[in-house]
Amino acid sequence: MPDKKRERYYLEALRTAFPDLPAGEPLEAEPPDFILQGSGGTLGIEITAFHLPTPQGKRPYQERQSLKDQVVQLAERIHHDAGGPALYVMVHFNDHLELDKRDIQPLANAIATSVLNAPVPQSPNETVEIPWGKRPEATWGILINPSVDGEDKLWHPDAGGWVASITPEQIADVVRSKARTAQVARTRCHRLWLVIVNESFGRAAPAEISEQAAAAGYDGPFDRLIWLVPFQPPRVIDLALRSPAP
Repeated sequence: MPDKKRERYYLEALRTAFPDLPAGEPLEAEPPDFILQGSGGTLGIEITAFHLPTPQGKRPYQERQSLKDQVVQLAERIHHDAGGPALYVMVHFNDHLELDKRDIQPLANAIATSVLNAPVPQSPNETVEIPWGKRPEATWGILINPSVDGEDKLWHPDAGGWVASITPEQIADVVRSKARTAQVARTRCHRLWLVIVNESFGRAAPAEISEQAAAAGYDGPFDRLIWLVPFQPPRVIDLALRSPAP
């Protein structure tokens, strides 16, 4: 991983999950990303972030989410400029339809018009849902709630509404890709761990490791293979290695 600040964040998350890890300032060896000095010798930590592969023929998740963000932000401005009241608006997109940059302006106009023409909810507990035929085809739904004070407002798109399941094959691909640097890393430490991080920065696609992937065995030149979910509280899953390190 090229971002050392982020790598250190993940290392501290790993330390929270494994309090017995050697303390002290780590050495940045490259490779591995960090070397920790303990009573049992040096422990090398190689960190890699898992990014869900983009399905063939599909745009990357981050790109699709960015287009949604741009559409909704523009729709909010159009609504405001037209004299619309402060509202909380959630836009659910039809993910079966591919968005393009050329869609931003017309779709934002259509969403803003739908909200302007919808009845304004009158109580904090009231939600107005714009029905089919009165909202753009590119949306599954538009939900409107009133502002708490007549000034505060928030428009936002859905984040996909699904969580992808990470497969054993995808984990195995990551292990194989990192095995190429293991030989060099091993010349600098006594033990070597590979830590695969369930990445979420940059609005990466929501994903979680499947039961099959967590239970599978993997071939790799490491002493330990770990799946790290770094959010509070950090969680780890020990993944089995079929071929122990030499």
